[in-house]
Amino acid sequence: MGAAWTHLTECARPPPTKLGSGPFRLHRSAEEHPVIIFFEALLVLVCVGVLAFAGLTVKKLYQGQR
Repeated sequence: MGAAWTHLTECARPPPTKLGSGPFRLHRSAEEHPVIIFFEALLVLVCVGVLAFAGLTVKKLYQGQR
C-alpha cells in the first residue's frame, strides 16, 4: 500500500482557485444569447413530447388489456 499511497500524494494537485473577482451567480443575465434560448425551448418541447408519447403508449397498452 505504501507505493500506491506515495504515487497518489505525488500526483495530487492543489485545489482549483476561483478566477475573477465577482461573486458566483446561479441566475443568468437578462441578455442571454438567442441560440441558448432556442435550444432550451427545444429541449422543453422534446421533454413534453416524450412525456406525451409515454402517456399515450401506456393508455393504448391498457386499452389492449380490456
